[in-house]
Formats: sequence, structure tokens, C-alpha cells
Amino acid sequence: MNTRVVIVGLSLVCGFVPAGCQGDSDGSMSGDGSGGSNGSDDGPEDEDDAEDDADDESEGTADGEGSGSEADESGGDEEEESDTSTQAPACSEIPWTSQIPRLTNTQYNRTVRDLLGVTGLTASNNALPSILLATDQAGGLSTLGWSGYTTVAGMISAQVMGDPTLRENFIKCDPAEETCLHDTIVEFGRRAFRRPLSEDEIERFEEVVAKGAEITPSGAPEEVAEALLYMFLVSPSFLQRSEISSDEDDSGNFVLSNHEVASRLSYMLWGSTPDEILLKAADDGKLETSAQILAQAERMLADDRARDMVVEFHRYYLMMGPGGRWDTAQKDTELFPAFAPAQVPLMAEETLRFFDEVTFSGGSFSDLLLSPVAFVNNVTAPLYDLDPADYGDALEQVTLDPDERPGFLTRAGFLNGYAHSTYTAPVLRGAFITKEIIGIPIDPPPPGADQTMLPDEDFATIREMFEVLTSSDDCASCHRAYINPPGFVMEGFDAAGAIQTVDALSGAPIDTEAEVLIDAVQGPVTVTDPADLMQKIAESPNAMRQYAKKWVGFAYERESDPLDACVVDGLADKMTAGGYTVLHLITDLTQTESFRVRAVEG
Repeated sequence: MNTRVVIVGLSLVCGFVPAGCQGDSDGSMSGDGSGGSNGSDDGPEDEDDAEDDADDESEGTADGEGSGSEADESGGDEEEESDTSTQAPACSEIPWTSQIPRLTNTQYNRTVRDLLGVTGLTASNNALPSILLATDQAGGLSTLGWSGYTTVAGMISAQVMGDPTLRENFIKCDPAEETCLHDTIVEFGRRAFRRPLSEDEIERFEEVVAKGAEITPSGAPEEVAEALLYMFLVSPSFLQRSEISSDEDDSGNFVLSNHEVASRLSYMLWGSTPDEILLKAADDGKLETSAQILAQAERMLADDRARDMVVEFHRYYLMMGPGGRWDTAQKDTELFPAFAPAQVPLMAEETLRFFDEVTFSGGSFSDLLLSPVAFVNNVTAPLYDLDPADYGDALEQVTLDPDERPGFLTRAGFLNGYAHSTYTAPVLRGAFITKEIIGIPIDPPPPGADQTMLPDEDFATIREMFEVLTSSDDCASCHRAYINPPGFVMEGFDAAGAIQTVDALSGAPIDTEAEVLIDAVQGPVTVTDPADLMQKIAESPNAMRQYAKKWVGFAYERESDPLDACVVDGLADKMTAGGYTVLHLITDLTQTESFRVRAVEG
């Protein structure tokens, strides 16, 4: 697509030129592009930074590994039971949300996939369309960032028009026919903009058609059609999820239009554009009541695209960012012969398959902590003391002993990731469980904690080693109360995730009993072993609230806003009442006032 097409076309369609990317009627390209949720691969927060949080406390070294950072993680949430149609709690205030967030890169990939059938750029070795886009970020676009969108739009336009199958997703008639391009503007524009085009917008796109001879090499109908598709793909109304309804409710908040609700639903549940059923419901004004929205949400959760969203949430919940602990685990294979580097990505995949299975089989939060379901193949079977000869290359569902392996925290992925190459990491495991899963905040470690070296003495057990390492006045208050106890309980598993009954240092029996803080109000409780810990976390209002809080931040694309506490509390109350599934929680997120209205900034 040549430069003249870009400048002339944008001037006609959007009323601006690319340099500033400002001034479209439904929001400028300087809009907030930070929305995360199911849109970004790593969720609403930077998971690399989150991983750093888990590394603030150090263990020192015992085997030349270097100081292994071991502490700090984050948390707090709760949930409740109830029929999904139960009215959501009435909250007095809702947080302000950007009215013009840009599509995240993952949302962009899925949107062009569902809109046009494009999953890879043939002009760029079939790479994902977002490969040439800037990384997700809030704020305005630089000239370089804007050029990424124009370059990708040109590639997609040429690819679609050159492929008869893809072309059908854009234009369903011969562009040489008299009304074909007009009809395409109206029909495709509705899908691309996720709402019907205004008369003014239709006229602008028709001006592109009228000037086809000026902005294309020969003015041939095929070339004009390609230019038209390009114009749609670089329009702010495509690249941004604009919410510009000005209808106010009694509280002075803006009530979203039917099409804005449709967009929120599809990007929350699918990370992609609305399908025809959802657009038709919006066209017909059938996304105005809670019941209407709930019916669509339940339908959409039955679509496989919702599984991608559930996986992305749990990647966010578990801090499974690129380059983090989940995908960089390494072990000394002389000490752990059952471990192989090829297992690492499979262990992460198994963890996500576990969450998918529990969620879509109607499981609850407690099932995430208690289910014995696992997924193994001939590579990972040895980690669970299973015979690899019984399995093939694909991960297969199995049932483990629920007294030994309940829930995701007893799976190989977590146990391997939160351990060192030659020994376990009770501080890492304990900090993650306390802060991220139970939801009890932990103060940052004192300066220099990550450089603490192990005392020069012999230890009978790993547990004793870490008790000494964290016994200084600066460290003991947090470690003894919050961090070490759950980590000591998880000493029932070695650094590769296998069950262990004797300590690696001396062969002494493993002591997994500890006084663990599960709920701050009740104080520490005696926990005897990993299964007992999982049972107590599964029943913990604190842990339920943490899970609900993470869902609210993920689904509403904002992190830990105090004004969301009312919604979090309502979900947490339903979780603690019992009989409330993860799918109930997700659909209830569509029933809140926060979902249906937009607050005024200020």
C-alpha cells in the first residue's frame, strides 16, 4: 500500500493524517492502549515485574547456584455462591475507565482472525499479525508505532484480496458491480467497527472509492477494494474499542450503548470482536437488561474462544510471564534423574490444561485446590512416578492420589518452577502461596536481603537451613509468620516435584507440619502436610477473595482499584457460601454496574 493511499485515504476517512493520529470522531489514536484482561498475553500487569516481586528475598547459596531470590508475592480476594442470575451487589461508585482503549496485540490478532480469517502474515513468514506492532502500552502512538499498524494493514489487505477464501470474509460481490463497494462499506464496516456506521462515515468511505483512481496504481475495482479494506484496518474505530455513549444514569455515569456492551462482552470473554449473534442482539436493542447480557455471556462461554480467555486469566493469576519461573526451571539431572528440560513447557501446559478442565467441567475455586486431575505424557509421567511406556506424546488426563496430589499447587509445574536446581525453595513456595494464592500482603524485604549468604555450618535439613537463613531481626518477622510456614509444608515435594519423605541433606525424615496463617483474622492454624494445606486454602475466605479480586482486575482491565472492592466482596461472599462455580463467577462479572456503565473521569 503506497504512501499516497495512506495519506489521502486517512484524510478522507478519518479527517487526519498519520503524523499526529489525532482527531477521529470516535476517539483519537492517542487513546489509552493499556487494557489488559484477555487482550494481552500476560494479563493487566507486567508479569516480569510480578516475578521480580517473588524474588525479593534471597536464600543464599549452598551449591554454587548463586543467591536464589525468594520472597514477596501479592494478594487478596473472595467469592460466593449463587445462581448466576442473582442480582449483583449495588455499589455506590465505580472506577473510571478509558473510553478509547486500543486493541492489545493479542486482541488485534484474534480480531483479524475472526473478522477476516487471517492467522498469519504470508508476507512475513506467516508470523502473527501483531509481530510488527509495538508492544502493548498506554498513551499515545509514536510515528514508529503508527507505522506498524499501517504496514500490517497493507499486508493483510493484499493477502485477503489475493486469497479467494479470505476475500469472502471481506467482500461478497464483484467490486466492479455498481453497488458492491457501497454494500461492502455498510456490511463489513458494521463488523469492523463493531457497530453500524454513521451516514457521515459511509460517505467518507465512499469518497475513498470515488478517488480510487488517484490513490491506487490503476483505479481497477480490485485495487480500490483493497484500498478500502486497508482504510478500515487503520481507522481508529477499528483499532480502538471506543465507548462514547453520552446517555447518563441517575448517578451521572454514562450508560453503554447496546453495541458498546457487545464489544465489552466479546473482548472480556473472547478477547476478540463480537460474532454475528451478538451484533444482531445489539442491533435489536437486546443487550440492555441483566438477563439479556447474562444469556449472551452463557452462550459465549460455551464457545471454544472462551477457553483461551480462561487460560490467559490463569496465566495472569499464576504469574506465568515469559522468562519467569514457570518456563525457566532447570534441575541437576544427577540429583533428579526423572527431570528433563523437555518437560518444562509440558509442565506449564499441564497446569493450564488443569485449570481449563476444572473450569469447564463446572468446578469451583475449591476444586482448583483439591482436584486430583492431572495431564501427563511419556515425557512427564516419571515426575508423577508413572510408567512412561503407558503414555504417548500427547498429554493425557489421569487421576492422581487425592491424598498426595490435590490441586494445582501439587503439580510439577509449580513445584519445579519454585525450587532451585539442586534443592527446594521453601521461601519461594511459601511467599507465592501466602501472597498470591491466600492473598495476605507481605512487606517488601529489607535492602540487601537478596544478597544474604548461608551461614558456614552444616544443617540437618533444608528446613533448618532456611530457618537459620531467615532468622535475622530484619527478616524473621515476615518469614516466621507469613513466608516460611507454607513453604515448609510443601517440603513434602522435592525440587523436581516428586513426593519426598526424607530430607536431601541428611536423609532425616521430612517435617511438613507448620503453623500457617490462612486467614489473618483467625490467626495461624496447624497444618500437617500438603494435602491439609490445600484443604485449608480451599476453604479460606482470604484465598477466595484473592481469586475474585484477580478476576475483577483481569476482566475489567484495571488493577486493584479500591472502588472495585464492593464487586470483589460480592463475588467472594458467593464463593464462601458454596456451590458457586468458576463459570458462575465469570458470568456474574457481566452483571455488575461496572460492566454496564462508564464512570466520568474525575
